[in-house]
Amino acid sequence: MFNAMMRAEIWLQDTLDKPFGIEDLANHLGYSASQVRRQFRQCFNISPSAYREKRRLERAAVLLSLTSQNIAQIAIRCGYTNHSSFSRAFQRRYQLSPREYRHAVRSMYLQSRPDRHYTTSIEKSRPAHVVLMRMYQAPDHIRGLGYTNYHANHLECLQAQLGISTPTMVLPDLLAEKAKAVIEEPSLNQTRTDIGFYLESKNAAKHVALPVTYRRVEIPSRYYAKTCFDNISQLSNVMSETLVALMNKRNHLNISGDAPQVLWQPQHIELRIPLSF
Repeated sequence: MFNAMMRAEIWLQDTLDKPFGIEDLANHLGYSASQVRRQFRQCFNISPSAYREKRRLERAAVLLSLTSQNIAQIAIRCGYTNHSSFSRAFQRRYQLSPREYRHAVRSMYLQSRPDRHYTTSIEKSRPAHVVLMRMYQAPDHIRGLGYTNYHANHLECLQAQLGISTPTMVLPDLLAEKAKAVIEEPSLNQTRTDIGFYLESKNAAKHVALPVTYRRVEIPSRYYAKTCFDNISQLSNVMSETLVALMNKRNHLNISGDAPQVLWQPQHIELRIPLSF
């Protein structure tokens, strides 16, 4: 049952901007709504609706802190059709209005500007796929990151079919952590980390049957901020520097709020932060 509830958690994560309810989630999983409520709470110590609200507000905090989008746009992007209901929900969670939160976190970031050690560039990717397995552990607790054999756990027999692939990690909680949006709730599961492979061809693994713990995610062509570094222990500093660089860069692109990605390239490690117009 945990695998089903993991799929439920990922579905809630991926549909934050949609007006779906518990019945839609139950239909997606093939269970009754009461089963989903009960099992989800057993696995994550929170109801599906409360979990969705938590993630929506974390994404809103990220966009308020790290982009110049107006508050009404952010509310819509986070699944709120009513500006006042969004503001009330945000104030309840963070004890600040959206406008006050934006000012506080942006000021903190720009005043504690780190020294520049890394170069960030804006690039555009081709359509691709990633094959991912979710883990409920922070990256610094995961041994083996970046090693093909570790990322290929349970995928060894599919390596030939996957084609050219690059070890990757996707970090759904990293932006929220950097935007000071994560409120400590010990009863909830730990940081989410997805590990797997980035597949250069958009058709790679399209028809490959994956083990139940893995999922295939299509990545459209998109702009992203790229920063290269040498050791995964540098990730937190690299992320902070990249965010400050983006906040100071005046162009028509904003941080999208989608999860940052790390790729282990042959000569370096690469951080990618998705951007949008």
